Amino acid sequence: MSLAEIPSRLEHALGKAHSGVIVLAVDGLSSDVAKQSWLSASVSTLSSTVPPTSATALLTALTGVSADVHRVPGSVYRNGSGLVHAVNGMPAIPDLPTVLERHGATVLARELDLLEGTWAQALLRGCTRIPAPARHKLVAQAEDPPLLVANVVADLDKALKDARFLWTYVNIDDHVHRHGYDESVHEAMLRLDAHASRWAAQGWTVVAHSDHGMVGVDPDPELVEAWDAIVREECVIPSGGAGRMRWLYPKADRLEVVFDRVATALGDAATVHHATDLGLPQPEAGPVVAVAASPRFPLPDPSVRYEHGGLSRDEIDVPFAVWQAVQ
Repeated sequence: MSLAEIPSRLEHALGKAHSGVIVLAVDGLSSDVAKQSWLSASVSTLSSTVPPTSATALLTALTGVSADVHRVPGSVYRNGSGLVHAVNGMPAIPDLPTVLERHGATVLARELDLLEGTWAQALLRGCTRIPAPARHKLVAQAEDPPLLVANVVADLDKALKDARFLWTYVNIDDHVHRHGYDESVHEAMLRLDAHASRWAAQGWTVVAHSDHGMVGVDPDPELVEAWDAIVREECVIPSGGAGRMRWLYPKADRLEVVFDRVATALGDAATVHHATDLGLPQPEAGPVVAVAASPRFPLPDPSVRYEHGGLSRDEIDVPFAVWQAVQ
C-alpha cells in the first residue's frame, strides 16, 4: 500500500461523500504520532516514496505515479547537464493530471502557493486557489504548530460553503526539523483531530495523510568532510538526493571506484547501492547512492536535528486517516 493509491482513494471518497471531501496533507508527520493523536479517525499506514521526501512524495500522492514516471526522484537531482532543486527550481516535469485537477479542487496551498518553480505548478495546476497568507505570517505559524492548525482550520471553515473538494497543505515539517515531535506537535494534531471530527459531524468526509516521517540525527563532521572530498575529487557535479539519501555523479569510468570509496568512508553509517537497485530513475539520480544507517550520516544540512530521506520505517511509514461523514 503506497502513496500512489491516494488519488483512487480520494475519488472513491468523492463518489460517496455527502457534503464533500476535505484533504489535509500534513508535511512531515510520522505514522506513530498520527496514531497517537488522531483518536477519532480510522488510521492505516501507507509506504512513502524512495526517497521519502516531499518533492517526490507529494507529486506521487496527487498523480498516482512513481518517480520513474514523474521524474522527480528527490529534492536535488540532475536535470540536463547540472543539478536542479525540485522545490524552487524549474525542472522539466511531465504533463501529468492530478486528482485535484480532475475534480476541480479548491486548494489552500499556503507555503506552496508562494513557490514559483515548476514543481508547485505541477501539483496545483487547474485548481481554484485561496490566496496564501503573507510569508511572515506563514513563518510565524510554522514555528508554533497549534497556531498553525488554528489558522488552517479558520481558512477551511471559510471555504466550506463554496466547495465540495478541498485540499490544504499543513506544514509541520519546518518545526519537526528543528524540534522533533515535541508536545506542541502532539497538541496541534489533537486539535486537528477535534476539528476533523466536527467537519465529519457536518457531513464532510475528512482525509489526512503525510508524505514522510522523520528521525533524530547527529551528523559526524568527519563523515561530512569525507563525503565532500569524494565529490570534489571523483564527481562531475555536486551530489544530489534528499537528506538521509544522497547520490553521486562519478566521472567517466570511476563508478565502481566511487562506490567502494563511499562504502569505506561511511562504514556502518550508511549502506551503499546502485541507483537502479532502488528503482531511482536515471540519469536524474546519481548512479551511486548512500542511504543513512546511523544518525552519524553526513547530511546536506548538518544544522537540523531531525531529518528524512532514508529507508527506516519511521521515515517510510506514513499515516492515511479517514473521519467518516455523519449522514
